[in-house]
Amino acid sequence: MTALGPQPPGIPVPSPSPVSAPYWDAAREGRLVYQKCAGCGHVPPRPSRRCWRCGGGELKWLDSAGTGTLHSWTVVWRPQHPSFVTPYAPVVMAVDEGWWLVTALVGCDDGDIREGMALEVQFHPAGGGIWLPYVAPRA
Repeated sequence: MTALGPQPPGIPVPSPSPVSAPYWDAAREGRLVYQKCAGCGHVPPRPSRRCWRCGGGELKWLDSAGTGTLHSWTVVWRPQHPSFVTPYAPVVMAVDEGWWLVTALVGCDDGDIREGMALEVQFHPAGGGIWLPYVAPRA
């Protein structure tokens, strides 16, 4: 078994757009936020100007508690980019507010990963002023 940790600064990072900037600003403050349509309640899978379901333009940024459960994962031993340290575990977390977060698991060994495990978000610097959300097992 191998301990999973955050990637060191220097990996490829996103370039925030005017639409996604509130997400990345909140991450830098250690907050997980998401958009929700004021009209129909839909949570788009990524920051948007209009609702994917009803087409409405009233998407509000809300704070998430940053908790949820593990839905799906894999463990990567051959990285997609040479700057990534292996192993790392991309995961899909079912967030308690009813949306999905795709990120990476830290704070446990790769052999300890189990479907349904309780998770919480933590943020780590990735370089260039970007802080990435990771998830770790909840105590």
